[in-house]
Amino acid sequence: MKAQHLKSKTISEDTNYQVEQLIQQLDNVKHIADSDFWISTDEIKILLSLDDSFFERLNKKVASQIQDYRFSWRNFECILVDRQFGKGFWAIRKKLDVLLNTNNSSAQIPSYLPVIQDPKPSTTSDSILLKIPPDPDVIPSPYALIDDFLSPNQLNDLLRYSISKQPEFIPTTNSAGDPNYRRSFYLIHFPEFSELMIKLVRKITPQIIAHLDINNFEIGQIESQMTAHNHGNYYKIHNDSGSPDSATRVLTYVYYYYREPKPFTGGELVIYDSKIENGYSVAADSRKVIQPTKNTIIFFPSGCMHEVLPVSCPTEYFADSRFTINGWVRHT
Repeated sequence: MKAQHLKSKTISEDTNYQVEQLIQQLDNVKHIADSDFWISTDEIKILLSLDDSFFERLNKKVASQIQDYRFSWRNFECILVDRQFGKGFWAIRKKLDVLLNTNNSSAQIPSYLPVIQDPKPSTTSDSILLKIPPDPDVIPSPYALIDDFLSPNQLNDLLRYSISKQPEFIPTTNSAGDPNYRRSFYLIHFPEFSELMIKLVRKITPQIIAHLDINNFEIGQIESQMTAHNHGNYYKIHNDSGSPDSATRVLTYVYYYYREPKPFTGGELVIYDSKIENGYSVAADSRKVIQPTKNTIIFFPSGCMHEVLPVSCPTEYFADSRFTINGWVRHT
């Protein structure tokens, strides 16, 4: 009986200690949220006791240049708000505060879609906040990014297939007929994977429409092409719905994949905000820069001005290209 009593007491003491530790952790997180402090990715790992795999995922989000990526921890939201000296910095908000400042459509966004909001104002020092009023003439360009879009087996099969099709890739063209406006190679016929991609895009499009706050439309044709950007390839600023034959395009999508370790640099997608000048929509100075991250897909309105920055691929091997499956969702 005495031994059993001592054992029960030990278990009770251990439980009390765990509860006290949890209360202390929650108090610390609440203090950070109330104080509006920003903390680094390393610090947030310690604060929330994150495991190594999730910590690595956060570091990938920081490196990908995704704006305002967020994740939930209990009744708090952790939001990526800035990058300084190669490090990511996070703000912590109570979920109630987030919901009170979010419209109903955003509150219903699936958990795997990032919530896109205006970025935090930049800071000139740790204690001085530089408040720059937004330009009322600028129209923000929204986007949605989804990680791990294909299964590992589908991704591996797609990469092998793309490399094997090298002889069938042809140089891309553009409606302006300018050979210096776009440089890359594309494959228009690849039914083994275009049908899969179109099926997946069609399934997710209603949620993308809601997330981007686009007027609902009846989905028509979904186009798909495979593109390879190698050394020195690029695509200058353009939109995807500016000609008569592309006027019914509503959504643009780009799915990224490549060999590991990543054999190229550059190739970022730049999506520009817009403004009206002389009755025409033109690119504003503000923009979002999206890193081409393996097995992710991005959606944005086809009317947004965007470009692909030059790719640097030292080997110049076709297999080391920045591969994409990109296309458009048209209305009927």
